[in-house]
Amino acid sequence: MKRYRLTKDAEKDLREVARYTLKKWGPAMLREYRSGLKKVLEAIANDNAVNRSFSDSIPELLVTKYKHHFIFYITEDMGKSVVIGVIHERRNIVKRISERLKMDLNKT
Repeated sequence: MKRYRLTKDAEKDLREVARYTLKKWGPAMLREYRSGLKKVLEAIANDNAVNRSFSDSIPELLVTKYKHHFIFYITEDMGKSVVIGVIHERRNIVKRISERLKMDLNKT
C-alpha cells in the first residue's frame, strides 16, 4: 500500500514530464527518468527522502529533488505524504507552489 498520494496537479506534472522527456530524449530516457522519479516517491512514502523545509512560514511543506525537478509534499497526521508538485527547476517555483497551497488538499 502506498504511503503517499498525488494531487491532481502533481499527476498533471508527471504527465508533462513524461511527454516532454519522450519528445526531447526518447523512450529510453523516459524509462530512466520515470524510474528515478518512482524511487524518489517511494523514498518519500517510506520517510527516507533527503528533504528540507521549503519555507520557514510553512515548515510542513517539504521539498526533495530528482535531477532537474523539485518534488514538493506535505506529510499528513497519519504519516501519509501528499505530493503537491513535481516542478522543473527553471519554472517559477514559488508562484506554482503558492497557487497550489491555496487549494484544499482533501479535495484532490
